[in-house]
Amino acid sequence: MPIPRKLLPHVVAELQARESWKSREYSRARDEARRAAELALLEGDQIAWWNMTLFQAECLKDLGQIHECMELITYLASHPLSAAEPALGARAFILLALSQQGLGRLPDAVGAATSAADLVAGNPEYVYLHIQAQRALIAALAESRRLDEAWDQCLLLEGLLTDLVDEDTAGKAYWVIGNVAFLTGRVKDGGRYHDMAAESLSPSKDVDLWARFNRASAVMRLEAELTDPATLRCIERAELATEVVGGSDRDLLEMSFVRAHWHFLTGDMATAINMLRPLCTEAGILATQTAGEASFLLGKSLLANGDHEEALQRLADAAELFDDAAASERSAQVRAFAAGVS
Repeated sequence: MPIPRKLLPHVVAELQARESWKSREYSRARDEARRAAELALLEGDQIAWWNMTLFQAECLKDLGQIHECMELITYLASHPLSAAEPALGARAFILLALSQQGLGRLPDAVGAATSAADLVAGNPEYVYLHIQAQRALIAALAESRRLDEAWDQCLLLEGLLTDLVDEDTAGKAYWVIGNVAFLTGRVKDGGRYHDMAAESLSPSKDVDLWARFNRASAVMRLEAELTDPATLRCIERAELATEVVGGSDRDLLEMSFVRAHWHFLTGDMATAINMLRPLCTEAGILATQTAGEASFLLGKSLLANGDHEEALQRLADAAELFDDAAASERSAQVRAFAAGVS
């Protein structure tokens, strides 16, 4: 990439880092962002240093190095610049919430996302950051199964979506609102919000985002036990888009879990079990909550297949994983289910 002359060295390094990120060369982008941050410090540009440190953390998240991401962003969130500038603080807390959620630390994720929203709420200049913070908060509440709170936050989020908000941002917001609608039994609303998201998001602009949206939509539809053609289309679109972008190990495992869930709901227990057993052995790659869901589904599949003893063990594993994720309501549901079949 040709670099214009007379640019400061840290600006050149930043441009290179962002170009590498666009090409999905996340390791190179991380290293170039670190170099840009170092150069910015040497040149006395604290804001550029902060931005490139945040970008390093984003690259770590994209690489699946969630622990490393959380360590770096925790440091950045506590930095004096983050305390002095609401926009910087909000950006740090949003990424902190996402990394904590990825590690199954759901109460911490709720707290970080709440902090982000509080920093920017009520300021029209920061509406995009407020939308991002609301999305992170809603996702953490929903995964914690604090659904009434999540729905209240959805209503607040929808109120931020004026005509001035661009389609991509609106699409991501409708996506998370649709998720919660499905989880709270508002199935028609869930489908409507996800249809609005699909109309706003474009696979030609971001195939990776398109893959993640369709995978998430499929998950919500399957949790609502919808096995209609619309659900199958979501699964197939997600599988194709994931193949195109070459998803991470976690992406591939989550996609396998979605397909296994489809087989379970359509009565193909043998295929579901064959997919879920190896998936559960790789549970360390998944978020703790997702690993719990996979073990729960495997337990139910084994029960339906007559393998009672192994099923109970898988259900016990699921309950422990939900406990580890601080999803006490979900672990109680699993234990109640197990008690009903033991």
